[in-house]
Formats: sequence, C-alpha cells, structure tokens
Amino acid sequence: MQARAILEKTQLIKNAKGRPVKAVLPFRAYRELVQLKISHEIYERPETREAIRNAKRDIASRRTYRFKNLAEAFRWLDE
Repeated sequence: MQARAILEKTQLIKNAKGRPVKAVLPFRAYRELVQLKISHEIYERPETREAIRNAKRDIASRRTYRFKNLAEAFRWLDE
C-alpha cells in the first residue's frame, strides 16, 4: 500500500487536548508496517551486517560461483 493511501485511510484518535494518541489504519497497511519493522530489525543485527560486508568483499575479489539452474546451486550447497 502506498504511503499516501495509508495516510488517507488512517483515522487518528485524539485525547481531550486534541493530540493524536492512537491511529486506526487498514489491516493491510498494518501488516506491511510490521513486515518492514521485522526486516529492519534483521538488517540491523550485527551478524547480518557482517555477512553483507563479507559478501561484498567476496564479490569484489571474484570469489563467486555461477550455476546453470537452481538444482545445481542446491547440489553445491549440499556438498
């Protein structure tokens, strides 16, 4: 769901002073936001960041493998 659509469909619940305290949004938008948060948390893990750095170094050093198909890649992984 596009951010603009989320903003248009979200309803704010305000307190007595008129300040927003809760938001009611479409379930689809909620689900997408939760998935985004999960992805962000995974990306921020030190081991994930290290794996990405290692992968970039491997690519730069041409330590890569090419496979003709997915089955060939799976066989290589099982070795």
